[in-house]
Amino acid sequence: MNSAKGIKNKKPATSWITELSFGQLPAIKEVSFIKDEIAFVLNDDRIICIPLAWSKKLQSANQQQRQNFRNNGIHVFWDDVDEIIGVKNILFGKQLFI
Repeated sequence: MNSAKGIKNKKPATSWITELSFGQLPAIKEVSFIKDEIAFVLNDDRIICIPLAWSKKLQSANQQQRQNFRNNGIHVFWDDVDEIIGVKNILFGKQLFI
């Protein structure tokens, strides 16, 4: 029986995520806040919700600060609270923006 220990140049199972280009991903179309979640509508009509707790900055922000964002399709920027959430974070459930 072969063992995985002998495989050279092993990559983590999720390494392909970082290799995806933004052209291969859906764009963020809309952003809204629903109770304790952030809802992202993608241009392929998926709606993905993430816990507001994933972003301590947005969790601490007031309603006006949360609604003051810029969306370029790949990232959503909240300049008032210095927060950025990207489409890769949304799609792959990575809590990368704490």
